Amino acid sequence: MKYALLTQVLTLLEEFESSAPATGAGTSPSLKEFAAWLQLRVLPAPAEPAAQAGQPQETEIIIGQLVTYLYRYLRGYSRLALADSPLLTIDDFTYLATTFGHQPLSKTELIRRHIHETPTGNEIIKRLLAREFLAEQPSTTDRRSKLLSITPAGQQALFASMGPMRQLAHLAAGTLTPQERSQLVYLLQKLDAFHHPIFVGPRPNTFPDLVSRHLPPGAPDDLAPQPGTAPDLV
Repeated sequence: MKYALLTQVLTLLEEFESSAPATGAGTSPSLKEFAAWLQLRVLPAPAEPAAQAGQPQETEIIIGQLVTYLYRYLRGYSRLALADSPLLTIDDFTYLATTFGHQPLSKTELIRRHIHETPTGNEIIKRLLAREFLAEQPSTTDRRSKLLSITPAGQQALFASMGPMRQLAHLAAGTLTPQERSQLVYLLQKLDAFHHPIFVGPRPNTFPDLVSRHLPPGAPDDLAPQPGTAPDLV
């Protein structure tokens, strides 16, 4: 039996374990984490977007750009998907879907589930209440709070939009293979696990305060562009 491939795997495993952050006392990185790292380590990096040709960018900037672009693509597609629906935006749809699946919900909980700031979330809820897609009633445990539930009209609007929105989800995944989709889900969940505690925790008062608390280890302290360069951030 030849062991050349096994030798390569063991070498990469040693490299992974030496570079992986500690996950807690008595624990080791999982096979799933190693598989994700191995895929990124072995497969060739994707070509840089055409818009960035001739202008090298840091990987972190490209991540921010492409996540922003994807969000904008989907916002545009969603307007077409909801063109024949009484729902105005994708936020209307997701607020109704979340309420339907978890009702009754407080306004605060519904807004936090969608990673919205309170004023933005309140505007969406106010719109859905005005169109009688949501109803509110006093909480039995907190007199200051009101609980939201979906109305029959809201259910009708939600169910009528399910087909187009499901197609929108498949459109968002594009031509990614099932394996690539699973890998993307893993990476996005890892990013969400980093950012969500920041969102729900005590809010920093300033950006320097945010950076001092949460900037990942190894990130440069000063990200100012070099003289004569114009960073393309979005």
